[in-house]
This record gives sequence, C-alpha cells and structure tokens, in this order.
Amino acid sequence: MADPVIIDPRLIAALIGAGVASAGWVFKAWLDKAQDQNRRLERVRDVQTALAAEILPYLEVLELFDLTDHLEKVIDKMRAQAGYFPLVPTERNDTVFRAVLSEIHVLPEPVIKPVVRYYSQLFAIEALIEDLRGQGVRDLNDDAREAMYTDYISMKLQALELGKNAVAAIDAQLGKRP
Repeated sequence: MADPVIIDPRLIAALIGAGVASAGWVFKAWLDKAQDQNRRLERVRDVQTALAAEILPYLEVLELFDLTDHLEKVIDKMRAQAGYFPLVPTERNDTVFRAVLSEIHVLPEPVIKPVVRYYSQLFAIEALIEDLRGQGVRDLNDDAREAMYTDYISMKLQALELGKNAVAAIDAQLGKRP
C-alpha cells in the first residue's frame, strides 16, 4: 500500500489566506467600479438638472408675453416714428452651460443634441444683440433696422422651441413626465 500524502497545515492555511485575499481584491475592484458608476450617474443627473434649471426661467420669460404681438407693436412704432429703434437689453442665459461645457460628453446622447442646439441659438441671439446695440444699426435705413429686429424676435421664438425640446429631452432621461 502507498503511503497517504500528508499536506502541511501551513500550506492549507496559506492557500486559504491567498484565496480570501484574492476574493477581497476582486470584490474591492467590483465595489470601486460600482461606486464610480454611481458617481458618474449622479454627475450626469446633476448636470442635466442644472441645465434644465438654467433653461426653464428663460423659457418662462419668453412665454410671459406674446412675442409676435410685441414685434408688431415695435414695427408699427418704428414706422410711425422716424429714427425710433428700441433698446435691446443684453442677455446672459448660459452660465451653467459654459461651466459644464467641458463635460458635455457625460450627457446621454439624446440630450446632447437638443441642448447644444438651444445654446447655439442663445449664442447667435447674443451676437445679434451686440449688433443691435451698436451704432451701426442706427446708421441703417428703416427697412434694414426693421429686418434686424424681426430677425431678433424670430430667433427668440426659435430659442423658445429649442429650449422646450432641450428640457423635454432632459426630462425624458431623468424619467420625468412632461
């Protein structure tokens, strides 16, 4: 008969210890990955919530009055009073967007496009406002000034629609109902 193989208890203890340590490393790696994923999801939610919080007040302001009616009244006044041109206030409605622009890639794909389109429209409006506030617009003929102001209001109407689309996309990703 063959002698039974005797395994040193220290070897068994070492193998068990190594197995537990390895399992601990695997578990820790899995836990770290889950925590990273949770932090990323929280960041995505935070960015979307902040963008919606910035967009909504501007939409509310745009909806306070009838922009088309406003345009008609201003055009009527421009035609009735030679040289009249309304004061166009400066606007800044993109503070949050500028702050998170470098992280825009964290947003879900269905949110990126409508949000970027909305803010692109705001940037175009800001550029037009700068032109409308300049002396150059005062030197234009009445028809050109009318056309520029009409473009300005049209751009604001488009911003209203683009903003609604952006908020709807954010709400859909956050699981909110319209």
